[in-house]
This record gives sequence, C-alpha cells and structure tokens, in this order.
Amino acid sequence: MNLPQDHVVKPEHNNADADKHTENALMNEPANKIHTLSPPGPPNIAGQQWYEEDSINLVDLWLGLARHRAIIFTSVALALIAGLLVVFLLPQKYNYTTTIEIGSTLIQAPSGTTPQLIDPPETVLAKIQESYIPLAQQQFRKTHPDNSVIYNIDARIPKNSQLVVLEARGTEESNADYLQQLQAVTEYLLEDHQRVMNVYQAGLNNQLALAKIKLDEITDPSTLATQQKQLESQLNSARIKLDELRDPRVLAVPRQQLENKLAHEEKQLVDLKDQAKLVKARYQRLDEIDILLKQQINDLESQIDSSLAQRKQAIGNMQNESAAMTMLLIDNGIQQNRTRLAALQERLFIGQQNLRLELEEKIAANLRSQSVQGKLIGKTNSELSRLNIGNQRALQRHQPEIGKLEEQLAKLLADSRRSVERQQQTITRIEAQMNNLKATRAISPPMQSLQPVGPGKSLIIILSLLLGLMLGVFAAFFASFLGKVKQQKNSCKPEPGEISALSGRV
Repeated sequence: MNLPQDHVVKPEHNNADADKHTENALMNEPANKIHTLSPPGPPNIAGQQWYEEDSINLVDLWLGLARHRAIIFTSVALALIAGLLVVFLLPQKYNYTTTIEIGSTLIQAPSGTTPQLIDPPETVLAKIQESYIPLAQQQFRKTHPDNSVIYNIDARIPKNSQLVVLEARGTEESNADYLQQLQAVTEYLLEDHQRVMNVYQAGLNNQLALAKIKLDEITDPSTLATQQKQLESQLNSARIKLDELRDPRVLAVPRQQLENKLAHEEKQLVDLKDQAKLVKARYQRLDEIDILLKQQINDLESQIDSSLAQRKQAIGNMQNESAAMTMLLIDNGIQQNRTRLAALQERLFIGQQNLRLELEEKIAANLRSQSVQGKLIGKTNSELSRLNIGNQRALQRHQPEIGKLEEQLAKLLADSRRSVERQQQTITRIEAQMNNLKATRAISPPMQSLQPVGPGKSLIIILSLLLGLMLGVFAAFFASFLGKVKQQKNSCKPEPGEISALSGRV
C-alpha cells in the first residue's frame, strides 16, 4: 500500500533527533550517577500512520501490477497451455443410462384392491447401491482380470416417481463395458423382483384353483342334495329330542339317580357325626388320664424322697458289706423311680398335649367334612328342584330350533344360488388381480448418449485463461508485498557508525 509523500516520516531524521536528545541528557546528569542506556528502538510510526493504512490508492495498485506484468503473462500462458492440454489430451466422455420401472402387486384392502410396489423406491435404491452394483463390478472384474479401469455407476430416483435411473459416465472406448455392467445390475434387480412376483402369482393361481374347485362343488347337484339331507336329518333329530323332553318317563331316570345320590350323601353325613361323637369322647377321657398320671407322679416323687432319706441313713451306718449292698439296692431303686418319673412326666406334658392336638384336628376335619357334605346335600336337592325347570327350558329352546331348521331348509336353494354368484365374483376378482400384475421392467435398455457430456473446449480454454489471470494477479500482489516488506526492513536497520557511537556512550 503506497502512502502520500507529505505524510511519510523518514526514519533517518527520527534517529538523529534521538541521538541528540541522548547526548544532552548525558551532559546534564551528575557525574556520580550511572546511566543505563538502551539502544534506540525502531521509530514508532504506527501512531503517525494509522490513518494511512485504511486508504487504497488505485493508481499505485495499477502501477504495481504493471511492474509485475511478466508474472501475470507467465501465469496466463501456463494456464492456457494447461487448458489446451486438457482439451486435446483428455478423451471425451459420454453418459450411459438405463431406466427401470418398479413393478407392483395388488393387495386386499377394506375399500377394495389397491396397487402396492414390490419394493419401495428407497429399498430398491439401497439394494442397487449396496449390493447389485458391487456384485456386477465384481463379476466383471472376474471375467476381465486384465482390465484395471474403475467403472463408477450411480443410481437415483426421480422425484415423485416409481422409476430408478442407472447412470455412468465414461469414454467411448469403454462403451461395451459400461453397457454390460448396467445390464448386469438391471438383470439382478429384475431377477429379485421376479422371484417376489412368482411367489405372488403362485398364491393367486392357488386361490383361483381353489375358487374354481369350490364353484364346482357348489354347482354340483349332489352337493345341494347332501346339504338338504343334512338339514332334514338335523330337523328329525330335533323333533325326536323334543318328543323325548315331553315324555315323563325321560325324567324318571335322572330323578331316581339324584334321589339315590341324596340318600348316600345323607348317610355319609350321619357317619361323620357319629365319628365326631367318638372323637369328642376320647378327648374327654384325656382329662381322667391326666389325673391318673399326676397321681402316679406324686407317688413316685414320694418314693424317691423316701429312698433318698434311706440312702443318707445308710451312708452314715456303712460299716460292712451288707450295708454297701443295701446302699447299692437303694441307688438302683432311686434310678428306676426317676426313669419312670421322667417317662410319666413326658407322657403328661408332651404325649397328652400331642394327643389333644391330634384329636382337635380330627374334630375340626370332621366338622369341615360335615360342612362339605351338607353343601353336597344342598346341591343335590337343588339339582332335583332344577330338573323339572331344566326340562321346561329345554322344551322352550328346542321348539325355536325346529323352526330355525325348517327355515334353513326352505332357504337352502336361495342360499345355493347366492353362493354360486359370490364364487363367480371371487373368480373374476382373482383373474383381474392376475391381469393387473405389473412386473418390474427396463423401460429403456442401457444406451450411450448421442453427444459427449461435460464442459466444451471453448469453455475449458476460457476458464483456464480466467484462472491464469487470477493466479497472475495474486502472484503480482504477493511479489509487490514482499518488495515493500524488504524495503521497510532495510529502512529500519541502523547504520554501523550509529551502533558504535551508542556502544561508546554506554
């Protein structure tokens, strides 16, 4: 950036003024003071030229470009040569495309049959990009191991369409290779969708065959006669059942069975009550056994106390063998009495209590059994009372059933005619679905574009000239910038004489 001449501050004048100022300061200072002088720094011109850095002189820019016009012309020439090389050396490229239409099937909906794509367009695109294109390229590489060219194939879906477009860009020499790979990708997709279509067509064929078989069954005269015979048989069975319900002898057998059952249950209830009386009697006798056991325990305790007193007396008079024998007999008697006492106490406090608990459990179980038996007796009585009511209700149910069967028999022919019409409509609908199936197909085979694609020769040359001009201008500005940096660095560097004078003063 060039600055106006009247605002430029020369560094030499600033350095001279600084030297004079330093000499005057040294002369005016006392001799006993030691001064430490710092070498003069570069002139502070930032504060004086701040207003000059924001201005651009167009004339100086033009002069700078004119001084470095050789750099600009060289850049333009090199770029032009590069553009010509690109135009005449690089081969022309063509587009290779094919368009595939996704097939559709018909699905059953509440409002009727609606078409549905075999695969959503996004799924088809993912299959092609992630599976079919790599598979086709791998197969091509196996069949052409000497070919090292990389064939880039892309797939896209036009907006709001059911189409998939496969496209690639390459030279005319690679025409056969690109067309072969595009055809391979198309065949992979068609084979996958044909598999789905075959399954769907097989299902429709099965439905159609079953519908025709059913129509033959419906239209067969023997079928109508069979159904009529079945209804007549059901009607006769219902009438026989009604007669049985009206016959009083029919109720005699179940009533007798319920009465026998009731007598058996009442007998079981009586047996349970007798068992309860026996258990209660045993439970009452336990108190008498407790009294007897307590009396025996008291007698044994008295005997033990008496034996202990005799033992003490025998210990004091132990002078011969007969006294020792007496002592041994007393001890043996005491031991036997204590064993009997422990057994009686165990029976009183443990055995009797356990027996009480066992008898109480038996009494409770007997009472529960009585309650259950009483409920069974009540249930049997209820069954007896409901027997007649159930017979009347059965009569009421069978009379409308007979009327319903008679009505069904009368409507059999009309229903058969309607069934035939419905079955014919079903066959027509299935045939329409089969006719409306739409398989996936290639709308256009893989083909090469008529004209080469990409930028033309004139456009490449113009772009190379513009690029060379831009690079040349940038290089000229950069060279001018480096020259100014070097000039400013030289102007700020102090002279050798000034450096030695400052060193001597220090």
